[in-house]
Amino acid sequence: MERAEKLNMEKLEQVTGGNYGGSSGNWVSARVKASGGLYRFSKSGSKFSNTGRIFVPCGEYITVDKGRAQGVYVIAFYNDQEGWVDSRGLEWL
Repeated sequence: MERAEKLNMEKLEQVTGGNYGGSSGNWVSARVKASGGLYRFSKSGSKFSNTGRIFVPCGEYITVDKGRAQGVYVIAFYNDQEGWVDSRGLEWL
């Protein structure tokens, strides 16, 4: 069952930090379009490595901080967790 959750932008703009620091506040909604879901990536310096763990299944709606992006990788928030994901697997809303 797909369901879109509306984001309270006022509350999102007050959020800062997280595991990856920063307070860009460039929050956007996205839907996972990658058929196999989104994998979590680990970052070491400027290199990203696929951890082999699915972070978000296909069809789910997530919040992404486009202000914390490097190349095609962005910080995504899902189920009270955050992690680097490949933005090419997202449909921006």
